[in-house]
Amino acid sequence: MQRSNWPFLQGRTRPLKMKEWGDLAVMDPDASPQPRGRGLLAAGKDWLHIDAGNALENPIVTLYAGDDPGAESGWDEVEETPVVSTTGFLALCDSGYEPLRKENLAIAGAGRYLIRVHASDRSTDGKKPRFLIQVTPGERTGAEPETPPSSTIEESAGPLLVRTSFEQPEQWARLLQALEGGSGHYESITVIDNRAYTTFTAEQIQARIGRDGEDWPDSPLLLIADTPALASAEFPLLAVNNLPDDDDAPFRIILAAAGSFVVNIELGNTGFGDWSRGADADGIYREEHY
Repeated sequence: MQRSNWPFLQGRTRPLKMKEWGDLAVMDPDASPQPRGRGLLAAGKDWLHIDAGNALENPIVTLYAGDDPGAESGWDEVEETPVVSTTGFLALCDSGYEPLRKENLAIAGAGRYLIRVHASDRSTDGKKPRFLIQVTPGERTGAEPETPPSSTIEESAGPLLVRTSFEQPEQWARLLQALEGGSGHYESITVIDNRAYTTFTAEQIQARIGRDGEDWPDSPLLLIADTPALASAEFPLLAVNNLPDDDDAPFRIILAAAGSFVVNIELGNTGFGDWSRGADADGIYREEHY
């Protein structure tokens, strides 16, 4: 794709003719991202997804790239999120990932950007949705940029093992080795190893789990490798029930028992509370059964 080096876009407004109707994205279409998410904004590495609403009109978009001009009033919605560009190129695209404007919004090259989106009339019949998209370069440190948290945890489904502590790399390596060398009972667990989730609480992780239209979560069961979990050779992971309307308190379960725990929960042989009630006096479940 031909790329423009136009350095600044200051309030350039034009109605867009959508090539493929749907939502908008700020992304590098050559980086093979898959923008998607819920809510007005969802972000990942090299992309930002913008929900254009359900108004059946081509949107009017104002783009601004450069120094932070500040938020504007008079809009229905204003949200902002960090986005990391690893390639140094971000363009405004349609839902088919095709560029609508070729101007490069990543004017400072690869690194972190703050993208603020103002929106009005996203779902108003007879009116064109209006957007103001402001792209502001973050601090240039020269270091490899980290990926900001997505609106949903890696878009994964099923049981998750999420690492939130990065101060014990050797212990984490041993945990992964034990996980990979274990039985097939661990196969359904998806490991999330992303520094963007450093020190995240269970509630913060739950808030980033995708849900369907009936509020059913993509990941009903969470295992969290936090600092206490990696400080012990038993790896007492924090187990969290993410099912709606369940008020089971989190408890800790050692890695050796976690495979049995996950399989029996998935098969419906036992409930979350059956395991939490079996925890020892220190709040850690250690018994294995299959």
